[in-house]
Parts: sequence; structure tokens; C-alpha cells
Amino acid sequence: MKYLNIIVEGNSEEAFVNDVLVKHFASLNIFISARKIKTGWDKLNNKPAKGGLLKYIKFRNDVLRWIESDRNQPQFWYTSMLDLYAFPKDDLSPYKDNIQLISDPYTKIVSLETAIAQDINHPKFIPYVQLHEFEAFLLVNPDKLITMYPNEQTGINRLKGEIENKKPEEINESIQTAPSKRIIKYLPDYEGQKAQVGPLVAEEIGLTALRLNCPHFNDWITKLENVT
Repeated sequence: MKYLNIIVEGNSEEAFVNDVLVKHFASLNIFISARKIKTGWDKLNNKPAKGGLLKYIKFRNDVLRWIESDRNQPQFWYTSMLDLYAFPKDDLSPYKDNIQLISDPYTKIVSLETAIAQDINHPKFIPYVQLHEFEAFLLVNPDKLITMYPNEQTGINRLKGEIENKKPEEINESIQTAPSKRIIKYLPDYEGQKAQVGPLVAEEIGLTALRLNCPHFNDWITKLENVT
């Protein structure tokens, strides 16, 4: 029996892990816990603030705290689910200029994950950064958006036309053309419904289709399936 602890960036990733990955990995005798990055203190509600990744050090500290709390027990593994889109570029971040300037997205993301792994420096931590954000999953099969937006077939068709012949993970991180921005362009209501709609549509598309169409994501899932 193995335990896999996943630090996630926000609500969408947390819901996806709990609704899709937990079931898949339970069948492999790997049990998953997910939690959002602790980003500070919510004074209004007097509790930890969670979600979002504005500074790399918040993520780093949270990973190391979780590892330390488990006292290096051999059955525990750790990973992340973060977006490349708006990944921190501050002085403490491993996302340095030499990585940012890499044009091929797959080379870039592997280079960044390698740098994160070196920074965390723990043998049972497997970093994962999503190309380029969670909504790439929805672009695997935009037709599934109709389940949440039954009156928006025209917008969905326009979205499909815009991304025709593009691989979901290669749709970029521009502020105008990142995956979520493209969806919002044609389905404006999605902007305020990301955390609820995104995971539901990704679940509807299914893990098999996501793996077939998102090779970097598939590589990550394969690594996690083979933890020993």
C-alpha cells in the first residue's frame, strides 16, 4: 500500500484529483490525499488561506512541511499539480530565464520540473506542472462543454474551430490565448464557474482520453502508477 500526497494549485485541481484520480489510483492500491497550497492567513475567517501560486516559496514551504510531517515514512510519496500559466518568476523560483526562453513546450516543462525537483531535493517528490493550465483538459473534447452549457452550441463550435489541429498541451500561455481565455471568449459564463465546471467536464471527457491527448500529463500519471 502506498500513499500519494498531492499539493494542488487551486479548487479545479483539487476537485479533479478527488473526483478522477482518487478512483483510478485506489484500484492500484495507491491512496491519494490532495490539498491546496497554503498561501497565508485568512484574517476574516481566522483560518489558513489556501489556493493560488503567486510566490514559489509558498509552494516550496508547503511541500517541505508535508514531507516533514510524515517523518519520511517509506510508503509516502509526494507530487504537485500546478499550472505553467502564470507560474511564479520571482527571485526564489527555479523558473529562470534560461527555462522561460525554451520554445518547445515539452522541453521547457521537463526542464522546469527538473529544476523544481532539484530545489525540493527529496527522493519521493515527483513534480508535475500542467501544460499550460487545467483548461487544456477541456480542449481535449470541447463538445463535452455542452453538458454544462446546453444553449451554447454556437460558442462551442467557434471554440472548436479556433483550436482545430492544435494539441491541447501546446495551446499557449498568452494572456489572450491560454486555454481558459479561449473558453471564456466563447463561453463568458465559464469565467465565474471555473472551479465547478472545469473538473466536471474533465471527468466527463475521461482519464483515458486525457492521457491519449496530453502526453505530458500521461507521463506523470505513468510515473505515479509505478511508485514503489
